[in-house]
Amino acid sequence: MGEPKLEQAWDLATAQGRHRVEVRGTVNRQVTWLHDGVVVARKKSMDDKIRVKPGEGLDEDERTRLPEGLGMVGVLFTHLGRPRRATLYTAEEADGLTSLTGLGGIDLDPEPGSRAAAYEEKVLAHPRRYAAIQTAGGVATVLVPILVAALLARLALTVPWPDWDLPSIPWPDWSLPSIPWPDLPSIPWPDWSLPGWLAWVLDHASYVWPVVLAYVLARGEVRRRRHQAERRAVARASLEERPEESADDSTEGRPDQL
Repeated sequence: MGEPKLEQAWDLATAQGRHRVEVRGTVNRQVTWLHDGVVVARKKSMDDKIRVKPGEGLDEDERTRLPEGLGMVGVLFTHLGRPRRATLYTAEEADGLTSLTGLGGIDLDPEPGSRAAAYEEKVLAHPRRYAAIQTAGGVATVLVPILVAALLARLALTVPWPDWDLPSIPWPDWSLPSIPWPDLPSIPWPDWSLPGWLAWVLDHASYVWPVVLAYVLARGEVRRRRHQAERRAVARASLEERPEESADDSTEGRPDQL
């Protein structure tokens, strides 16, 4: 059997080198992390969030040749198994709780023309539409179970269930003693009532909460992707300036030739 088809790839150039993350397979996903063209980790998993650390899936000889301070890579998938994004964390972020909460790090650039690249372009170009779609998904999580329950209840009423004549069980007639509870004083609680809108929200909290949460998460994802795009732009600009600085340093202090 050959190697599974490449589903998604991301690239990122930093001051420490070039990183590339590849995902193969859709169910049992294989994540490969490369640094300057050298494989630094391989990992197979069916999880929607895969964290890859340097040296995973490599033999002892390959681990000894890895550079220090590579950090960690996190890859996120949708519930349907589509690769969504890959994030590079520094060594300090990988050791702390930053990577576990999904904060920090810098997203790698999805390969041009890929699904992840098209998805990111849509999110950044139409943030309101993205938030509306995610909110509609929250509404669906509320309405679909209600509709399914209503259909099952209606179906249960139309099914000709057999008329079982079950025997009656002669339960014993227990006479439990009465407990002499103490006569506690009544507390004069203040007479106040909730505002109408707040009472409605509390009564329907189980329905409102998924919708509100979906909207908040969608807006947060838009802000996060904008911030990540700015960080990648700054990183690219610093790499473009670095060769010019090194060239200036190499000519500085050189004696003029007569």
